[in-house]
Amino acid sequence: MHRISPSRLFATLLLPTLATLLPLVSQGQLFVADFGNHQVGSYNSSTGAALNASFVSPIYRPYSMAVAGGILYVSTLNDNAVQTYDVVTGALLNGSLLLDVPFMTGLSVSGNDLYVSQDNLSRVGKYNAQTGAIVNVAFITGVAAPYGTQIVGNDIFVADGSGNRVARYDTVTGAVVNPTFITGLSVPTALEVVGDDLFVANFAGDTVGRYNASTGAVLNAAFITGIDQPHGLAVAGDDLFVGSYATGKVARYQTSTGNLVNADFITGLGGPTYLDIVPEPTSAALALLGGLPLLARRRRSAPGHRPL
Repeated sequence: MHRISPSRLFATLLLPTLATLLPLVSQGQLFVADFGNHQVGSYNSSTGAALNASFVSPIYRPYSMAVAGGILYVSTLNDNAVQTYDVVTGALLNGSLLLDVPFMTGLSVSGNDLYVSQDNLSRVGKYNAQTGAIVNVAFITGVAAPYGTQIVGNDIFVADGSGNRVARYDTVTGAVVNPTFITGLSVPTALEVVGDDLFVANFAGDTVGRYNASTGAVLNAAFITGIDQPHGLAVAGDDLFVGSYATGKVARYQTSTGNLVNADFITGLGGPTYLDIVPEPTSAALALLGGLPLLARRRRSAPGHRPL
């Protein structure tokens, strides 16, 4: 029986696959829920260039997203569903992780838990992130219109779009920690926590505010101004990306100063809602690009091993 050495197998079979995946996994991916164009786009987080503007398509009115463990979670506002996709290839993993869950306006994942905001039902539900099984459909209540959420340790921050506030809850029990953690907002939608900073997109105020993530104290309520209906937020290092629902653009700012870097970082969108990001490089990329050659070398030097 003819034997193929591991190095030859790697060169002839695996390298072409890696060459296809390299453009996706070797750079940061900025995902944009392109609500009006019925797709989720993938963009280079350094340049704004489209990696694949229809990374997930067609998907009718995608609204909220979350990324965890190599999985992209996307809610569809009209189909009342949460679908999951591979973050590298865009392949559909589960088209019906959640079904018949109406008014989904925010997603967050922590460990095995998937938190789902439902604005018209004034609640945040908790589900198994792998199976979609219900843990508690009304895990958090008393929020007039919950939108984006952020999880830090045992805290979950919830943007209340109608209550014009950010409330803080316990991720284990759902108990309220501080119902008025941040107040005086103007239809808050997306949240982003970076270190000690909590950024809040004020949809009706055309601003992004900056607050202390531990105390809720105001650092700068008008940290970024002049954004027409800001909805989605994402951060990568000193880059703060803000989606403008009204203009169909994603702008780029400095996280540390709020200074504008590029007002037209991504254009031509049909109403971007939420943003999410996979930093450079992904763990999957490291495994693919580094682990397999090492494995080949190890196999070649392993005495008594029978190659494929």
